[in-house]
Amino acid sequence: MKNFLLSRLVTFDTLLFFSSLIFGQVPNLGTAASFALFTTTGAVGSTGITQVIGNVGTGAGAITGFAVLTGSEYDADAVTTQASADLLVAYTQLHNEVPTFFPGPVLGNGQVLDSGVYFLPAASSLNANLTLDAQGDSNALFIFQIGGAYSTSAGSQVFLVNGALAANVYWVVEGAVPMAAGTIMRGNIIANNGAISLGAGGLLEGRALSTTGAVSIYGSIVAIPPLNLGILPVELLSFTGVCDEGNVLITWSTATESDNNFFTVEQSLEQENWIVVQTVAGAATSTLVHSYTITDRLPADGVSFYRLKQTDFDGKATYSNVVQMKNCGTGQTGNTSLYPNPTTGRFTLTSTGKNDPIYSIEIFNDLGQKVFASPGLQSKFDLSAYAPGVYIVEVHQDLKTSSLELLLTKN
Repeated sequence: MKNFLLSRLVTFDTLLFFSSLIFGQVPNLGTAASFALFTTTGAVGSTGITQVIGNVGTGAGAITGFAVLTGSEYDADAVTTQASADLLVAYTQLHNEVPTFFPGPVLGNGQVLDSGVYFLPAASSLNANLTLDAQGDSNALFIFQIGGAYSTSAGSQVFLVNGALAANVYWVVEGAVPMAAGTIMRGNIIANNGAISLGAGGLLEGRALSTTGAVSIYGSIVAIPPLNLGILPVELLSFTGVCDEGNVLITWSTATESDNNFFTVEQSLEQENWIVVQTVAGAATSTLVHSYTITDRLPADGVSFYRLKQTDFDGKATYSNVVQMKNCGTGQTGNTSLYPNPTTGRFTLTSTGKNDPIYSIEIFNDLGQKVFASPGLQSKFDLSAYAPGVYIVEVHQDLKTSSLELLLTKN
């Protein structure tokens, strides 16, 4: 962390008189631009039902679980060698951009940001809604330089308005990027020496690229921008579902709508017989971003499917892609927590309520380096041998990934 801060200060001092030559230049991802998911060193994996639009690849590691892939897999070949080199060049350029804004460590909570280079010197997070406003300039660049791990809370979203494009948004993170269930992230994530994961029911309109670290997706969608899901006559940015205390929370958002009368959310147990869950009025004709949410309070105990029906004012109807949900109706969703926190080393992972089985636990330091991995459930931990600082504990379950922040202090 100290070296990162020093390098930023040196960069700022060196480039102060040349900022007009550097600021605003669109980074060139080179051959890495064809990848939705990529790591120079590490595994790339998909768990559950996911959809990826773009290539997936690794320069050194395994590729597993991609049943729905609109693209190709590349594993330790000439393509990944070149992509690794191009990714490093792009990371270096983005890392050296001169900051213009210095926000606090928590982004979101209704925040609206204009284009620029945002510098966050330590571990940071996204909570609730963050809006990036291009103010009518489709070339507007948004660069976020984060000097530690970058995590998101469940259901957090990044909105793009007034011409902002996901292709022009860059998240340059010095560490791990754990994104919780239901996260809607937009932009190109470049994790330097850190793992990237996207929890269940999430959407990434952009790319997840790591210089060193695993890249994992759990029952979510990743697509290289521009993204246009389904065949609706509206520009549908997302359509996702997430379990919420025994209910199913269905959310979707649109970038534009034309002659749109209403939406209907439908549910089925076998994708043959569909029933209406709820109808929601549309925005008629609009070029603004609109977000919608409904709650199914009577979900099936097992697997169920949801789709979005859109109806024009003339009665013509079209349908979105189908989202699958599993075991949301079997009781209230449990919570996981760490105790004590802060800790001098030893702590316990506790669960309350009804939890899905835990199939792996990973712990990362603030540089994104994995310091612990468990193939299954473990409740007692000891990090006494590690340096004080902020650690991210990722708890992977069938329906969600929880990212918990742990503060390790001196004895």
